[in-house]
Amino acid sequence: MIPKLNPLNAREVLKGGGIIIYPTEGVYGIGCDAFNQHSVNKVATIKGRGDSKSFILICSDVIQLKTIIDQNYMNYQELLAKDFITWIVPAHEMCPPWLMMANTVAVRITNHPVINDLCKGLNGPIISTSANYSNHSYINDIKKIEVLFDKKVDYIIEGKLGGELKSSMIKNIVTKEILRK
Repeated sequence: MIPKLNPLNAREVLKGGGIIIYPTEGVYGIGCDAFNQHSVNKVATIKGRGDSKSFILICSDVIQLKTIIDQNYMNYQELLAKDFITWIVPAHEMCPPWLMMANTVAVRITNHPVINDLCKGLNGPIISTSANYSNHSYINDIKKIEVLFDKKVDYIIEGKLGGELKSSMIKNIVTKEILRK
């Protein structure tokens, strides 16, 4: 079975290029250091996800996005509100290409204490996608997740999910178009 760690140890796993499963506001997530392209590709492979879909980046504060999003959006009140909304934002010119889709990037600033600790320890954002296979239903039973991802991820952080009942809403920060409810 997959080792279970506390968030302090999981930071080191992320820094070493590892893949983790962790609680979020709504569902268990699977993720890695967003700046480690090899790890990001591994998450895509684990999920059975094609190259045509980008990942969401989550972080503890907007400062962690300074080389990810266009500087003109750093102080947008919508982005700073931490309302469990993932924002599609124009990408910074220094944003790694594996994080972008059509010169935009999907970002969310989290209120979840586990994710906050992970991002603060990593000093940057992590990839966040639901802990399930692409095009399959969400799973919030940690025992089922352990069986599903056995030998595919490095560590699991057991913890409390937030009060949301599904994944975050996705909204374009420029057009305000809702892409996922």
